[in-house]
Amino acid sequence: MEYSFRKCTLEDFDFLFNLKKENFKWYVDKIWGWQDNEQKQKLKQDLNEHLSHKRIIMYENKPIGVYAIHITEDGDLFINEISITKEYQNKGIGRGILEKQLNENHKKGIRTILQVFKDNPAKKFYESLGFTVYGETETHYQMEKVR
Repeated sequence: MEYSFRKCTLEDFDFLFNLKKENFKWYVDKIWGWQDNEQKQKLKQDLNEHLSHKRIIMYENKPIGVYAIHITEDGDLFINEISITKEYQNKGIGRGILEKQLNENHKKGIRTILQVFKDNPAKKFYESLGFTVYGETETHYQMEKVR
């Protein structure tokens, strides 16, 4: 599938909120309890602080996901977020995005890190790309792919 990226803007708020709710509500609900208003406030704060890191994944001129990365103080590339609407999951889009990123990082000698909810089946997907667990919090595994 041919996808593209565009910059994320504040006008993407509703799309991003619905995407977050679709893909992460059950995790959040299980741990802390999902409250729409609270999650909207968290998203507003996230956009205020990290809008420049986010790109909207597009397919046929339609937003289908979000991809956010940044370089840490240690020089690692941190994948803040990769989330695709359920309709477009398991079609190779996320794998394509991450494989391209990992190849670029490998050429530059950059470590790639991310974190994933402990109950998220995406952990197996990340492992299939060569990520390994290097730490954990109460709720997340911290994963890395070294050069």
